[in-house]
Amino acid sequence: MRISAFLLMVCVFYSYAGHVYSQNARINIRMSNVKLDKILNEIENQTDYLFIYNNQVDINRKTSVKANNEAVAQVLDRILSGTGINYQLEGTHIILTTKEVNESNALQQRRTISGTVTDINGEPIIGANIRIKGTTIGTITDIDGNFTIGAETKSVIEISYIGYLTQEITINNQKEIRVLLKEDTKTLEEVVVIGYGVQKKADLTGSVANINTEKLTTQSNTNIGQALQGKIAGVDIVSQGGAPGSGVRIMIRGIGTLNNATPLYIVDGMYMNSIDHINPNDIKSIDVLKDASSAAIYGSRAANGVIIVTTKSGSNTEGKPIIDFSANIGVQTPSKYLDMLNANEWSKLTTVSRQAISAAPLDMSQNIKEDNNWQDIMMKPALMQNYNVTVRGGTNFFTYYTGLGYINQDGTIKGTNYKRYNLQFKSEYKRGIFTFGNNVVFSAHQDNPLYAFARGGFLGIILQSIPSLQKFDPENDKGGYGKVFGDATDIPNPLGILDENLTSRTSNTYSAYLNLYAEIKLPFGLKYRLNATPDFSFERHTTYENVYDFGLRNNMISNMQETRYNHDNFLIENLLSLDQSFGKHKFSALLGYSYQKYRTRYIMASGKGLPDGIHEVGSATKDRMNDTSKNESALTSIISRIFYSYDNRYLITATYRRDGSSKFAKNNHYGHFPSVSVGWNVSEEHFMKTTRNWLDQFKVRGGYGILGNQEINNYMYTSVVTSNINYPDGNGGLYSGAFPKDFANPTIKWESTAMTNVGVDLAFFNSRLTLTGDWYRKDTKDILLTVPIPVSTGGANDPIRNAGKIKNTGVEWTIGWNDVPRKDFSYGITFTGNAMKNEVIAMGDANQVIEGGKNRTNVATTRTLAGYPIGGFWLIPTDGLFQNEAEISAYAKEGKLIQPNAKPGDIRFRDTNNDGKITDADRIYCGSPFPTITMGLNFNAAWKDFDILLGFQGVFGNKIYNGTRLELEGVNKGTNFLSSTLDYWTPNNPKASHPRLVWDDPNQNTRPSSDRFLENGSFFRMRNIQVGYTLPTYWFKDKIQKCRVYVNAENLFTITEYSGYTPDINNSQSATSRGFDNFIYPINRVFMIGLNLTF
Repeated sequence: MRISAFLLMVCVFYSYAGHVYSQNARINIRMSNVKLDKILNEIENQTDYLFIYNNQVDINRKTSVKANNEAVAQVLDRILSGTGINYQLEGTHIILTTKEVNESNALQQRRTISGTVTDINGEPIIGANIRIKGTTIGTITDIDGNFTIGAETKSVIEISYIGYLTQEITINNQKEIRVLLKEDTKTLEEVVVIGYGVQKKADLTGSVANINTEKLTTQSNTNIGQALQGKIAGVDIVSQGGAPGSGVRIMIRGIGTLNNATPLYIVDGMYMNSIDHINPNDIKSIDVLKDASSAAIYGSRAANGVIIVTTKSGSNTEGKPIIDFSANIGVQTPSKYLDMLNANEWSKLTTVSRQAISAAPLDMSQNIKEDNNWQDIMMKPALMQNYNVTVRGGTNFFTYYTGLGYINQDGTIKGTNYKRYNLQFKSEYKRGIFTFGNNVVFSAHQDNPLYAFARGGFLGIILQSIPSLQKFDPENDKGGYGKVFGDATDIPNPLGILDENLTSRTSNTYSAYLNLYAEIKLPFGLKYRLNATPDFSFERHTTYENVYDFGLRNNMISNMQETRYNHDNFLIENLLSLDQSFGKHKFSALLGYSYQKYRTRYIMASGKGLPDGIHEVGSATKDRMNDTSKNESALTSIISRIFYSYDNRYLITATYRRDGSSKFAKNNHYGHFPSVSVGWNVSEEHFMKTTRNWLDQFKVRGGYGILGNQEINNYMYTSVVTSNINYPDGNGGLYSGAFPKDFANPTIKWESTAMTNVGVDLAFFNSRLTLTGDWYRKDTKDILLTVPIPVSTGGANDPIRNAGKIKNTGVEWTIGWNDVPRKDFSYGITFTGNAMKNEVIAMGDANQVIEGGKNRTNVATTRTLAGYPIGGFWLIPTDGLFQNEAEISAYAKEGKLIQPNAKPGDIRFRDTNNDGKITDADRIYCGSPFPTITMGLNFNAAWKDFDILLGFQGVFGNKIYNGTRLELEGVNKGTNFLSSTLDYWTPNNPKASHPRLVWDDPNQNTRPSSDRFLENGSFFRMRNIQVGYTLPTYWFKDKIQKCRVYVNAENLFTITEYSGYTPDINNSQSATSRGFDNFIYPINRVFMIGLNLTF
């Protein structure tokens, strides 16, 4: 029905006022013995008119028409004569009704009832069917959603509309009623966004996941990625810590490259590297293209999957703006604190450890003046605020949307803060066959990040600070803070680091995206669209250090560094599309060309000796330095796609994209990326008729395609020469010169990923039960790897070549149950899951290994090599503690002790290669950082005006290397330690969890290369719970259309064996270092209240 087409008309664009559409629009049409529906379609194609009607109008009756340059009204008079169908012109809408409905007005009894019908967003519903239950009396709503009808006091009015749940209201003494219709997910023709267009979900042949973000925007997340955790099958979303404004890392169906594995983000047609800066409140829906069939249209950008974000738009409100206001405010607290030693415990343990080597106690363990719990001092509850205002509306020809957003998030670690300002403006002007539009997205970020000293950054400083360290020292004339002294570790005073007079860090980012487009409808279902998208971003980062004295850590001269990045990008796309339907055949096609150019400039300046109070590099008096660089790249593309459907049963989609990239040498500029997929709607077959009372959908689909990856650095195919190097002149002087930074390899080419996908879509019992399942395989080859060469060749960096191969296989599923057991109660449950295996098939040569997960002493914990997953943990196995000298003596080979430095209480390490000694050669594969299974469980329910939302997330089968515990359990240095070290081995405590205490650690009990610190990373977490209440609108006397209040809590509990702050680990952008925890900022538990208003 054309009603669904009307719903899709909610677009937004060009600032231009509309005129009243002429009721004398003329058409040329000639059709014989066709359904009325087809004639109405043709009138819509030739004019701006849109037909609105309900299911009482018979559009399947056949008729004929012949008109040459006739007015639409004249044609309608002729074809509707004698059919019992009336029409009414309302602007660009033509409302069809049956005479029975119109004549019903004459039968009004006793009183006239008036009312308005809207959807949950306050939008008027045009053409809703209003009927007195049990009679033939009825009417429909007008362009504003209003209606009047005659009814008796005890009458029941039934309000229905295609795609919405029917409501019944008893009149009683009411004269005016307001009706809010809710969408009926069972009957809606669900539409998903695909590359360069939209498509009915029933017509999909690829794997696309769709998420409506309405419920997600009321959570505390500063970016939408955090809210999506556990909600999309096959999409692994890992937090990058709980720092203010921290983002997530999204991986779609595993990692298929050792280079950039970030998916491609498309926001309203604009290419973006991230969506962290997009205001979640502006997002309407998110579609994830997971397989080659759906993603190949983006070619070389799509190997890691595609995430398409559609933002909200305006609509025809007859010039009346709709204003939405939302606000939430909450408190964040660290979800966990680590148990650390107090001053007396620390003094005891360090003294025992040093006594084992006959050393005197540490100076700071004697005459203790303070006992400071540095976690309590430096970590605190923090406030988070989020405010949004949107204004939307429009007329028949012009629609607009404006959104303003502000977030202010303090960190639970003192001294950290994040602010973001968002502005979005969209508008669309549509007249006749022409459409013009624009979309502006602006964001500004202000960040005070953690200070990054060595030893695990600022969080490492907090945890390792000695409890007896004084907070303040009045005798310290360089800052006034307590000092670390003696045979301790040079850790700065945490409070001193926060003093902006001593140290400061700032990070500011500004970005602007602009999309302009023009569209024209051509004959025969053709449409041409021109997109022009420039975008710009600017980053400024500063680091300042004044003179300070923290004892063993000091700075005797002030210094500052400022870094700036300028990025600009320009994309232009020319797209020609075709949509045709005839009989049982449906056909669409797309052909396009695009050109994209990206440019970035880097500027750095630094200096020392700044005057007090002046934080500008230009004021430096010593060691002034600067550095600059500039690079650019371009990408040209030819785009094509065809889709064909026969009788809604047999479906086929084929795409082809040819990309040309400047990142490769001339002979390898171009890559070719085809795909094909098919679908079979089994439930539409005639032999399935007997199942239609319980089986609503049964579709099988399969596809194969090739995707590319050009997300590598520029100029890697050519030799790069760098300056800033001096050569001796033989006379004691130096010549300024240059040297080759990178070696040329003009043969490098595209990484390519071949993807196979087989899926099934099922729906039962009026679509209350739905199931989607997919099996996939991703084979990536020609992965760019560095090839080690001797240093004597003179190059700074090893050359690269196409050598690697990686395979990802898995299954994913989404199971949903949605039901409305009674008219005032509804609920839904969704269970998503993914089981995936990652394997490296080949490297540069049979023995090549890439190491990762390195600690502060540069010892690697992971290896990437053929036959194992990326970044698998390769460690020396531990085998308990030696209990006596006899056990140590027995652990020998050919009469030689395998661990000659061991004593009772030391850790026994396994000699896996049986060579009689413990070395790196004893490392074995100990597990993968990638989970074997991820899942999400989400529940929602509504009863009358109350609603509730629950979300759970599970990750199983992965390992985590606890580098934080490595630093906090090694009682052989002058820092603080975990309280677990109190359970150390002695002859009287032989079952201790910790080895003996010895300061110089001759047995290397805390060696980073052992599996002592490898832990189970599985967890099950309650992501959020939200309870809301929508207040009755009559409380506000029509001044407020909707008012909802809610409370929300996040990260209430996590069930896990992992001993660190959080098992949600991904603090590195390197695929080879996932699962390495090195003082990650703890995630937060959040309690929040919120308000949503619509005026």
